[in-house]
Amino acid sequence: MPVPAMVVGFSLWVATAGGSDLPRPYQDALDALRTSNEPSARALAAIAVAHGFRDVPLSDPADVVDALSDAMQADADPTVQAMTAYALCVLRDLRGVPRLIGAIQSTVARGVDPQGRFSDAVPLPVPYLYRALGHAGGREATWFLIEAARTGPVRARVVAIAALGFVLGDGGEVERALTTLSGDPDPTVRNAARYVMSERKPRSGKR
Repeated sequence: MPVPAMVVGFSLWVATAGGSDLPRPYQDALDALRTSNEPSARALAAIAVAHGFRDVPLSDPADVVDALSDAMQADADPTVQAMTAYALCVLRDLRGVPRLIGAIQSTVARGVDPQGRFSDAVPLPVPYLYRALGHAGGREATWFLIEAARTGPVRARVVAIAALGFVLGDGGEVERALTTLSGDPDPTVRNAARYVMSERKPRSGKR
């Protein structure tokens, strides 16, 4: 019987994910990500790792990011790939950025409401994907968000603008983009940019 694609590369999970040193909820979620037969269950497990568990602190994200990256590379299901990329970006691991950008572009191509849910099976709000790119930061994610804020449907533009509020350490690039957008002809875009600019100032330089 052929070995499923998602299993390839998981022999390193115990070493890279911290093994039994991880709190039990994280172990269980990573196990579900590795072994569940249902793609939606694997995707939801990745989201759970990203969002964490109440009263169960994760002392070091490094304990899970390698496992998430392995899953993103090995799992053949595009939704699982998207949600593991999302989880990596939430945990500020840049390895998830290219795949998450692709996932957002896929939602646009499928006509998904940019302020709606990713899918019925995986009801993560689409704005969370944009926000995760903002958390991750870096040149590629920042450039994508700026471009998404500049062009396209207004409902998607304002989501990208809100996500830019999470980007720090960008050398002023976001501030310049928001300044331009604050004069946009569309009042919804204009007001969104102005609001994010006002919110960014007190948090400047903080992560």
